Amino acid sequence: MKLNIRKAEKPFIWFALGLAVLCAASFVVFSYPVWKTLLVNPIETSERKASSAKLITAPVSYKAAEDFKASNVELPQHNFGSLQVNKSKINKGIQLFAKQGHVQGQYAAPDGIRMDYLVQRQQLEGSNAWVQVDLVSADPQTQQMLVEPIGFTYSNGEQLEAGLQSSGLSGYLSGDEFLYTTVKNEHDEWVYLVNKFNFTHKTITPVMELFRYSYKAVNGGKPPIIYSSQLAPDKSHLLVRDSRNGISSYDLSTGEIRQAIEGSNEVKAGEYFELLVNSGIALYSTSRYQNDVSWIDLSTGMVRQPLLSEQGFVEVGMDVQGKIMYYNFTYDRLPENVMMGDKQSLLLPNGVQMIDKQGNPTKRFSLSKDAKERLEFGGYSESKKTVLLHKFIVAMNGNGQPYKKTLGWLLGDMSTGSMTMLSKTDVPDNWDKKDILFGKVTLSALVPSNQEQVFVNLLENNYYMTRWKTSYQVQLLEDEDIVIYEDEGMKRMFVSSLTRPDLVVAALNYKKYNWDNNKFSLLSGHWLARYQKQPEGDKMYFFQWN
Repeated sequence: MKLNIRKAEKPFIWFALGLAVLCAASFVVFSYPVWKTLLVNPIETSERKASSAKLITAPVSYKAAEDFKASNVELPQHNFGSLQVNKSKINKGIQLFAKQGHVQGQYAAPDGIRMDYLVQRQQLEGSNAWVQVDLVSADPQTQQMLVEPIGFTYSNGEQLEAGLQSSGLSGYLSGDEFLYTTVKNEHDEWVYLVNKFNFTHKTITPVMELFRYSYKAVNGGKPPIIYSSQLAPDKSHLLVRDSRNGISSYDLSTGEIRQAIEGSNEVKAGEYFELLVNSGIALYSTSRYQNDVSWIDLSTGMVRQPLLSEQGFVEVGMDVQGKIMYYNFTYDRLPENVMMGDKQSLLLPNGVQMIDKQGNPTKRFSLSKDAKERLEFGGYSESKKTVLLHKFIVAMNGNGQPYKKTLGWLLGDMSTGSMTMLSKTDVPDNWDKKDILFGKVTLSALVPSNQEQVFVNLLENNYYMTRWKTSYQVQLLEDEDIVIYEDEGMKRMFVSSLTRPDLVVAALNYKKYNWDNNKFSLLSGHWLARYQKQPEGDKMYFFQWN
């Protein structure tokens, strides 16, 4: 279930965006990023749109803080000094404390060994404001750490927020290089850049200039904001959403801009925007569950609307391993097809349409139009080409709140389109991990942690059901027969298995930490990473589990 909420980690969260992200097929990191837009106030700007960006044809590497001082001698100056990151040992882990620094984003490197953070520091003096962005890269196994400034911006205090939001990691070109967006001063202008950082040489190299803004111009309007950016799988295109050009695709070889969505320069309440990086697409619609959802190819910028033939509501999704796409659908657009909550809504679908990554239909599983029961996607087995389907009705709990009452679980055959009802078992015994399919659904729009998980034995056509209060996130490490989940309060991590889901084999207790971010990321070597915001500086944690 994906929610129309803010981008979990400007970029990359490893998380996501939206729900849970899990088990990236091409990385050792066991999650794939699902990115969401950041909800901000509409932006006014008088600047004109351009048809192409400026490629930096003869780039010169530079040092962020030193370059500002040398190139802008007429501007007010401030020296942040080196970012102090203090390391200390904690129970079963490591703590990093960034003095006066605040984590803007947490990104697992492609090799799954290190975690990269963008850390911001701010200084306000009257009407002057400075922001420095440092890269903090840490390997918990070797305890090696790199701290390097990668951005420096001066502004007046009113413009500070635009500069803060416009810096973010766009994607990794390799394990040794990544692209990121930043704002650089050139006298009385802000230059919005795409830069490349190299770990081996510790260098910043400008790649492309997106646009400029004169922050001293009379009636210049509010400064542009880069809401999000994402490197395409082909690594030669960049999808950027900003308040000037909206959602646009940039060719990193030519600088050509292809605007994907007209009018997307303002982030509107209720809209839906999601980046599905593993599939190489982005999805956009002005409101949730609409059939006019736009399908944006990250590598070409081409836009399609493949679901227009649906007469009801639609909800596009991807299985937890990023192997296949689908959408839940309803036959009509009656309000009772949506369960509303305070912070989220749930579609109550009549069926599931499987699709390829271009949005073309493959197999359809549905109930009759007059059926009282509902049917939704629950999971997928790539090896067996089988879809897991959740059958339910809407019922009321003891507090008079609606929820999905499970009637059963079915398997849908991708070859024939047939559906088979599964039987329930209370004691999973002698299960082989290669035969197990994991699935999960959210049961209540009012209580997000009210979830149901199911472990299906595809060989025996039976299932074992659990109800962990997981706060959306579950991680599967199939090769190791491991399932990791967290409790509702985000204070504990539990470790179970695919073959014995009835047993919890380990638990890590973090009751002393008051997490304000509900996402965790996994690194190789059984390391788990989270961070905690603090007024005096954020803390980054690495915990090792067995």
